[in-house]
Amino acid sequence: MNIKLKCLLLLCIPLFSSCLNADCEQVSEIYREKECLLIVKEVPHKYGVYFKIKGTSLKTGKDTLYDEENRWFSLYLKNIKKGDTIIKKKGELVFSIHKKDTVFNFNWECHGKIYK
Repeated sequence: MNIKLKCLLLLCIPLFSSCLNADCEQVSEIYREKECLLIVKEVPHKYGVYFKIKGTSLKTGKDTLYDEENRWFSLYLKNIKKGDTIIKKKGELVFSIHKKDTVFNFNWECHGKIYK
């Protein structure tokens, strides 16, 4: 590797590493404001950073589509099936999947610390 390329890499590392070190307090406050209360009707076939799921709202009883970028909720898409109930209350940092006989609770965690 030539000297110019090494210098360029050394200059870029701080820029990229700052993106990887999220401000956990700030992110926890963003997630604290999210709310998702629905009975799942349709789970997406592809997974990514977008949490896009169709269901019946527990608040209104109407069909709804929850669709937003949400890396935390998206971690659990593979665990969600049609008929499950998803509960993430505003002001809390627990994402729950209620199945027929089991409830899975997932706390918001950042850099190894659990936020409540």
